[in-house]
Amino acid sequence: MGRILAMLFSLVIILSLFPNEQLNDVDNVDFFSDTGSFSDPPLISFDQDLGMNIIGNATISGFIVSYNTPDSSSWQITRLSEEGVLTNFSDPVSLDFSPSSSNQDDGLSRWVWDFTIDASSIPNCTCFVSVTVVSDLLYSKISTVFFTGVTDVPALVLDSHIERGQTYSVHSDQIDISGWAYSQDGLPVRVYAMATHSENSASACSVQPSITSLDDISGLDFDASNEYSSFGYFSNSLDSFMLDDGWYSLWIFTSSSDNSSIIQSLCIVSKIDNSDPVAIIEGVVSSVEGEGDLIFDAGSSYDYYWGKEDLNYVWTLIRIDTSGNSVEDIKQGGEFSYFTVQDDISGNFELSLLVVDSQGSSDYTSVEFTIENMNPVAKLIISGESLSEGDSYQLPDLTEWTLDASDSIDTMNDIDGLRCVWKINFKTIYEGCERKFSWPEGNSNNSLFLTLEVIDDDDEFSSITVELSRSDQTNDLPIPIIVLSISILFFISSIFYSRRSDDMQIPKWND
Repeated sequence: MGRILAMLFSLVIILSLFPNEQLNDVDNVDFFSDTGSFSDPPLISFDQDLGMNIIGNATISGFIVSYNTPDSSSWQITRLSEEGVLTNFSDPVSLDFSPSSSNQDDGLSRWVWDFTIDASSIPNCTCFVSVTVVSDLLYSKISTVFFTGVTDVPALVLDSHIERGQTYSVHSDQIDISGWAYSQDGLPVRVYAMATHSENSASACSVQPSITSLDDISGLDFDASNEYSSFGYFSNSLDSFMLDDGWYSLWIFTSSSDNSSIIQSLCIVSKIDNSDPVAIIEGVVSSVEGEGDLIFDAGSSYDYYWGKEDLNYVWTLIRIDTSGNSVEDIKQGGEFSYFTVQDDISGNFELSLLVVDSQGSSDYTSVEFTIENMNPVAKLIISGESLSEGDSYQLPDLTEWTLDASDSIDTMNDIDGLRCVWKINFKTIYEGCERKFSWPEGNSNNSLFLTLEVIDDDDEFSSITVELSRSDQTNDLPIPIIVLSISILFFISSIFYSRRSDDMQIPKWND
């Protein structure tokens, strides 16, 4: 039952680690940040459809959504040649924008922008126009395709599947490929994708395969491939579940529908992570309260190829009890490669560990351990006198005496909840760690047994029994008073006798 409970909690946490990001089927947004900031980069969108034909002057417009006013913005035109070579047709041009209102931006601010393109200055062009915005040091870029004059060069714009701050994409069972493919004549664009293994990230995409036509791919050394035809927005994938973990070059080639010659050659550095990590817990399986915190280490957990990189740890601590198991603590995150259990709680526990890599692959393990309860140590003080088990003690000559067990010892978690039970001749009379005690009425004995029981919240206890005695109460007067009285009487009688002697005459002898 404990394992099932731990798995349920771990599953919920896994789902929270990997949110579902849907592709936007309208806008092609390619953004990244080098700052490591947790703020969102600005969002940019075009008002016009991608793949439009421009005749004469055309206004390109759109909007920016950002938390703060953008620091800078610009636009630029790039030409794609029949050989697939990209050249800058214009330098970046500063883009003016103005504030706008919208109820669709979740409290963020919106700005609108526009600029004009003169198609006559760019004859027979398959062109990209890109808008770049920087806000709070975060960088965003969006591109769209337009055609002028007559051109038979199709164009492909890919979505970015690269996480912010990274220079590569990460995949497991399949490599997702999505974007927009356009041609001026409206015919589908041929797209060929293939993945080839690389020794490391630096060598990925460094050497382009020797391919000039999509009709002749013989002799290519690749690990996975797929070909499809698309027009407009597309979303396809490349099966990669059989690929070994490692670095790959994801090459994407395009050609027109009536000419198989390669036009665009795009490459994305990709990381394949198909293997499950291995979860390992190291730590003690038994301890005693107060011996020190228990530390369970998952530092030896690993991924077969990627080591400890990007591993997340999900810990669930469950108390095992006959009345029902309960979750005591949950921790998750890449920084939690160890788990600490405080030594001031006793009981039987199960600690589970779910290790999850960046692709959601996981491994589960658990360990059961016990923290034994430390019994309390009873401490007894009567009217300032500390007593131990078996002591005999004569009470001071008072009418009542103080009973104090507040110095009894236990662990921090139990000390405030200790119960103190007092017994006279093994019968319970008081409860409380500080009490007043009087000799029981009707008890004519001069001694009795007093027992202290100190009990913790686990019903473990420690006890002290001592014999208490009092002065002999059957004498009418205490011996010291009797001795004092006799002394006083003797003193008085001696004075009386002395005076009487002074009054007596000594008889004379008769001659």
